[in-house]
Amino acid sequence: MLKNEMMYSLRDISIIPSVITDIRSRSECNPYRPSIAEDGSELLPVITAPMSCVLNELNFHEFLESGVNVVIPRTVDLNIRKELMFRMFCAFSMSEATNLLEEFEGVKLGEGDVLHILIDNANGHMRSHIELGKKLKRALKPHHVLLMGGNIANPNTYLSYEFAGFDYVRAGIGGGNCCITSTQTATHYAMGSLIADICELRPKEYHCKVIADGGISSYADIIKCLALGADYVMCGKLFAKAALSNEEIGDSHLYYGMSTKMAQKEMGNTVLKTSEGRKETVIKEYTLPGWTENLHDYICSAMSYCDSRSLDEFREKAVCRVLSPAASSLINDK
Repeated sequence: MLKNEMMYSLRDISIIPSVITDIRSRSECNPYRPSIAEDGSELLPVITAPMSCVLNELNFHEFLESGVNVVIPRTVDLNIRKELMFRMFCAFSMSEATNLLEEFEGVKLGEGDVLHILIDNANGHMRSHIELGKKLKRALKPHHVLLMGGNIANPNTYLSYEFAGFDYVRAGIGGGNCCITSTQTATHYAMGSLIADICELRPKEYHCKVIADGGISSYADIIKCLALGADYVMCGKLFAKAALSNEEIGDSHLYYGMSTKMAQKEMGNTVLKTSEGRKETVIKEYTLPGWTENLHDYICSAMSYCDSRSLDEFREKAVCRVLSPAASSLINDK
């Protein structure tokens, strides 16, 4: 079957300013959203990809201090993740999440105890993935577990996550800088269209928040995702290029996908699968605080052009238009 509707990447679109804006300074704009951990704090609407080449149990606090949401990757020791999951999202494999279900089912948790679980699966279209999420919500009660799932690359699959009670779903397959899934399997849904199509069909009063995930390569990409309707944006390479406190600008760093055989070994796998990821060396180009300061200001600037003082208002007011190839090149290839 061939469907003829065109799909658009983030490079293919731009944001059109409002006819008139009453905002006199971008300082009037608030670029923050509630933390994905729902701990009462507000952070920038970006999340670290759960990749060992981005963060771990020793450096996650630097991201939080810079206003970035975090997800601890599966390469971190399971016992450490089980401790940290009461404070922040941690990634777990399907089998690990199943074991958590068995371990905590019937256990009376404290009033403020919340487990933050990402069922980390490249193919979020699996029925077993969604059903496991349902069981976790049912067994632990909704107020004792925050659940993230995905990845998905069909807009209609979002509804399955919404109805299953997931709190967050990652949208995007094959677009990551070190992901070759789409290159090798031809399975893909262009990010610009994916976010727009999900947000067009989701209920007006929705629960499951959308995380744009994969191939986010610039401040503009993040802002376009927010304008199209994503609640949060997950980034890997952008954070891999950020120098932390023990690093210097100009340092080299190995960046690799979590399906590479290197990452599979780090997760303790003895039977290695065909890799759908690759490795590359990246250079530390900026400090993490410097990058987040820029992101804050650029989001506020885009919001001010669209007469929006909050991100929810930005999502409602921002108008995106499709660019010709020449127009796209003019702004994207500088």
